[in-house]
Amino acid sequence: MKKRSLTIVVLVILGVILGVIVIDFLNNRPDRRGENPYALKVDKYREVDPELISHKETRNFSLGVMIPSGIFYYKKSLYITGNSSLVVLALDGSPADMHETLPHSTCLAVNDQYIFIGFPNFVAKYDHSGELLQKWTELGESTVITSLAIKDNYVFVADAGNRRVVIYSDQGEVTGEFEGKSETEAGHGFIVPSPNFDLAVNSFGELWVVNPGKHAIENYSDDGRMRGFWENASFDIDGFLGCCNPARITVMDDGSFVTSEKGMVRIKIYDQSGQLKSVVAPPDLFKEEGKAPDVCVDENGVVYALDFDKDVVRVFEPI
Repeated sequence: MKKRSLTIVVLVILGVILGVIVIDFLNNRPDRRGENPYALKVDKYREVDPELISHKETRNFSLGVMIPSGIFYYKKSLYITGNSSLVVLALDGSPADMHETLPHSTCLAVNDQYIFIGFPNFVAKYDHSGELLQKWTELGESTVITSLAIKDNYVFVADAGNRRVVIYSDQGEVTGEFEGKSETEAGHGFIVPSPNFDLAVNSFGELWVVNPGKHAIENYSDDGRMRGFWENASFDIDGFLGCCNPARITVMDDGSFVTSEKGMVRIKIYDQSGQLKSVVAPPDLFKEEGKAPDVCVDENGVVYALDFDKDVVRVFEPI
């Protein structure tokens, strides 16, 4: 009798436990859950004061079946890499030129003499007819090349995999490298949690490198000594939101920065000291949680955004 009573008690307890589990499961279905009081609400940060918006989208260029990887503006033409191709799109309406390249390009930079194209772990040099002139020595398996910039006879290469900038001569000789550390307490090294690591040389010959984990843009001498920086981590429109932003930058003729962010995608313009000047394109023009467009700008302040989520070049002209 005692054994039977014990069995009944055990069954009742198991039944109660099972009931609690079922009720908890039903109450936690996505359509039954209450609002999470700790959820990060970012919708309000998607709204941008119209007075801040300085540009409007006027047209776009479809890239067809091309899967793009980078864009660069040079002398009234857009240079676009992708697949195993380089497209040179003249903005005067003349037919585009297409050249075959090595596969898996990631970025590019152009000057009067050469077109430099980055690949995952090496750089290749082409002439303007599309002929491959040099394939530079590979930098190693851990290398992830994400950006190139040219100054005089040097090419600066952003390596996100090793969190460094490698310095080449334009003939392919490695002349140095640096990891973003300075001689002051401000030096913290490049923090690169993902392959979003950009750099640019402005019209004054200054090298600027994004430190994405710090939401900072840093100025370096040609041999890698930090000379200054500005940073702004903020949910507000004048700062950078989330991880690894700004993901892309370019520079205007007056030294201002055009920045592009991933996640909550937006394109903005900052002055040389890091003060927000305007918004080129607000988040509602892009895919939610989208990729940061690669950006370039012409001498008239027109911003060209390579939208990787739509595979188009979007043109934003000053209002």
